[in-house]
Amino acid sequence: MVFLLIGIWLFMISASFPYITEKIYSSFIYKIISRNLSKISGLFPFSLAEIAIVFLVLFIIIYAFRFIFCLIRRRDIKQIKKLFLNIVTAAGIIYFAFQMLWGLNYNRVRLDETLKLDTTTPTQQELVSLCEHLIEKANNLRKDLNENKDNNIMKLPYEKAEALKIAYKGFKKASLYYPNLDEKYGRPKGIVLSRLMCYTGITGFFFPFTGEANVNMHVPDPFFPFVIAHEMAHQIGFAREDEANFIAYIACVNHPDIYFQYSGTISALNYTMGALRKADKIKYGELLATYSEGVARDIQYNNEFWNRYSGPVEKISDRINDTYLKTQNQKSGVKSYGAVVDLLIAEHRKNIKKAR
Repeated sequence: MVFLLIGIWLFMISASFPYITEKIYSSFIYKIISRNLSKISGLFPFSLAEIAIVFLVLFIIIYAFRFIFCLIRRRDIKQIKKLFLNIVTAAGIIYFAFQMLWGLNYNRVRLDETLKLDTTTPTQQELVSLCEHLIEKANNLRKDLNENKDNNIMKLPYEKAEALKIAYKGFKKASLYYPNLDEKYGRPKGIVLSRLMCYTGITGFFFPFTGEANVNMHVPDPFFPFVIAHEMAHQIGFAREDEANFIAYIACVNHPDIYFQYSGTISALNYTMGALRKADKIKYGELLATYSEGVARDIQYNNEFWNRYSGPVEKISDRINDTYLKTQNQKSGVKSYGAVVDLLIAEHRKNIKKAR
């Protein structure tokens, strides 16, 4: 209970003083802890996080049955109290460790302020302009890309494991324009149980207890590089989902590999067009018609792929994720993933001013 209360107290204090959190925790303490954790876990070719989660789930199931059994049998009140206290203690320690190892990053200074991006309420015209820009860019990039012979969907010309190895190059180049992106952390890792992971709708996750960025290896090729970059953004200390998406976009479009560039562009296009569909369905339809055949196929295939795994497990996972994000000061919950549009427009606005 003590650890739980301390963890909550630290989170509340960090939220009240974002500049102190940024300077002392995110820019100093977190980097020391995470780099060392990442180096240790990086010695293993497989995901330690995946193993830990599997054992944790099994342990919770066994412990839950034991607790329910004691309640039904009404055996020993002291035993029931002991089990309950053990659960609370374990939860408190895990929560405290989570906050110290990564969670406080949710309360660091916002990225738009750090990068000096103007995120004042964008106009619909700016949204349309960004959509048009991304469509043109995606169409041009898609022309020379490798395709799957079965359905003509963009296919990486190398194994997905290779994409995990070279993902850092985008961050390295992007750091020339955006500070704090070229950090030394362990290589992202693929999840062995990726097929099962698809049923949860989860494309990847960062595990602060091992410092690992974990990726669902069954994510369709057009979006796979972007997912890697997103989890790497979490790994270097950017916890908010909209900011991780923005950093993933920046890392991808600055990557020397054209497949990463396309993945970042088409992912950003998905978010911006989703926002336009809510704002102006007519204009959305007009711009949708300007997609090249290749871009349209890639997006349609991605939608169909995830629809195949949609079901009760995904809905439960989505609710859990939504609740988790809200407890971490992201009031929009899972909708915060789409909040990246404001950052994308701000960056587009900044580029337009430079061009003038």
